[in-house]
Amino acid sequence: MTNSRRKVHEGKAKIVWEIPPPRDMPGTGRAQEPAFVIEFKDDATAFDGRKRGLIEGKGRVNNLLSAIFFELLEREGVPTHYLKTLSDREMLVRRLEIVPVEVVVRNVAAGSLAKRLGLAEGTPLARTVVEFYYKSDELGDPLINRHHVRTLGLATDEELDRMETLALRANDILGRALAECGLRLIDFKLEFGRTDAGEIVLADEISPDTCRLWDVESGERLDKDRFRRDLGGVEEAYEEVLHRVREAAAKWRDLRPGGREGAEPAAPASPASADAPSGRPRARVFVTLKSTVLDPQGAAVRRALQTLGYTEVGDVRVGKFIVLELEEADPERVDEMCRRLLANPVIEDYRFELDE
Repeated sequence: MTNSRRKVHEGKAKIVWEIPPPRDMPGTGRAQEPAFVIEFKDDATAFDGRKRGLIEGKGRVNNLLSAIFFELLEREGVPTHYLKTLSDREMLVRRLEIVPVEVVVRNVAAGSLAKRLGLAEGTPLARTVVEFYYKSDELGDPLINRHHVRTLGLATDEELDRMETLALRANDILGRALAECGLRLIDFKLEFGRTDAGEIVLADEISPDTCRLWDVESGERLDKDRFRRDLGGVEEAYEEVLHRVREAAAKWRDLRPGGREGAEPAAPASPASADAPSGRPRARVFVTLKSTVLDPQGAAVRRALQTLGYTEVGDVRVGKFIVLELEEADPERVDEMCRRLLANPVIEDYRFELDE
């Protein structure tokens, strides 16, 4: 494979290689299609390339973490470019045309948003903020809005709706998964691409390079900010994130069998199977945004439905339905779980039902 590679692009953190379509791609769950190999580098940059350095082992960590997160998102119904892991530093991905619009999802004020809005870093946002940035090194990746995207012809309204919906869905999935690792997802950047068939799928990487990750208990930063702000311990922080995520990943795979390296993904459980008796009490938890809080994910779904012709759809509210199997039916314990992890009482309402 190495001799037949052709370098397509080399960026600040990765090299993209084009390879001939393989005769088969065992374990990918996809038919033969054109593919790229992404090679992750240890090079690090910040502030539009004004700061440069080397983070030993970063390429390995980012490759392995991205693979875990892509597999998790695929199992949860978010399409990605990921096909399989080739080595510690390389992954095989679908060939895409990258949309030159970066999507940033923010849950907590930090970095440029904190400066722009005059908020103290660490301030929880009353609603999730989604921002678009023009992917242009020459211009410094400026903040743009939907009007700019349309004017520049970077993406259609339907593609932007799809990107926003997938980004918010990824935020929900990754936020809950990382919380299990003792990590708080402050904000993160996503890139998307078009397949040959025109489908919008998640691309690039998901790692401490692209996510702000703070320790839940101590608030310690375990991401690229350690490099940006000369905090030290950069390599140790990246390795710590990989260690925590790897420990949790085995459980995620057990909970949702299938995926790239296994059998076909299991069908989602029906309401009947979710409520099927197991001899143990269950709690059914319903979480929704408070009526006074705007629902950007609901708005994106509404726009997408109306684009498809369902003009009768008015307001849409998106929530979460969680089933817990318990040792005993203790409503106080369930309420505590909701307040501490399953819901954000500042902006969300929740209720639960207990089955003995």
